[in-house]
Amino acid sequence: MEFAEELNQEIIIKMIQTMGENDIGVTDKSFIRDLGLIIELTKGSIYRSMGIPHPTHAFFETLVDLTIDDDKTIHTQIDLNKFKKFIKVSEYFGEDDSGVIEISEYFGDGDDFIIVPSDDEDDDDPEIS
Repeated sequence: MEFAEELNQEIIIKMIQTMGENDIGVTDKSFIRDLGLIIELTKGSIYRSMGIPHPTHAFFETLVDLTIDDDKTIHTQIDLNKFKKFIKVSEYFGEDDSGVIEISEYFGDGDDFIIVPSDDEDDDDPEIS
């Protein structure tokens, strides 16, 4: 995992340098907040290619539609409506005594998933499955 961490850091540094060179405000508080998510999403992609589990995998699979054409061209599209619902629900969801957070009722038929606590005792972040 050390390789993945170092690769992720290298990718992010190059991205920030390129953006800064193109007059993007890389020191703005909002950019730094956005960067936190970009770092984790990039790390999740690297981990997946190495066969290492990461909580972002379920996030990707839930919010990104992937299609492959007959000529093997791959297309992806983020389901922004589902993404907006996820954000809205995350502000208001409740947790029951078991630690399972049921949010499927907000997403409609065919889009059911739950957020469950991580098995890692040191990890306070829930896992989407």
